[in-house]
Amino acid sequence: MKLKKDALIQLANEAIELRYPDFDFDLSDYVVTAWRNSHTVVVKYRRMIQFIPLDRKLDNLHYDIEVDLTSQHISPFDIWGMNRFYIPTSEEQANIDFVTNVFGLPHPGFIACIEEDTSVYRIYLDNEQSFGRYVIDKITGIEYEGAIEGSYEPMPRDLDGLSSHPDPLLEIIE
Repeated sequence: MKLKKDALIQLANEAIELRYPDFDFDLSDYVVTAWRNSHTVVVKYRRMIQFIPLDRKLDNLHYDIEVDLTSQHISPFDIWGMNRFYIPTSEEQANIDFVTNVFGLPHPGFIACIEEDTSVYRIYLDNEQSFGRYVIDKITGIEYEGAIEGSYEPMPRDLDGLSSHPDPLLEIIE
């Protein structure tokens, strides 16, 4: 497939709609990228804001979707079904909306994970270069002192096996 990124994303959207017609999702909730190597084309949907409800901390929820356009495999649905894919209830969506409003999420270039606790929300912001860890009061939205922010050490490019993959997936930019 030598299609451009937008056409590949459209094909992946159509594959999801065709195979899982009851699944309703908003593309604006995801960072969507397309990838290709010599024999595979994949579209990845990465949820910008992930929410872990208090009563589902141990459920090993899935937030992201990957559509292999070559094999027509849709992960995680083809493996786990819809049971472990996180879809917020209306109450959980209200909690997500509260945190996003008081904390100004999403932050461009970061994936945010909001973990619900009994009296606070823990907010984890991450990208490839940096991270932030924050805690806000569940009622007032006031941020607690002691936020942690930092940068990750870049991964060395010359580790055995990392740079020698003969056919890596490369992101399609256009």
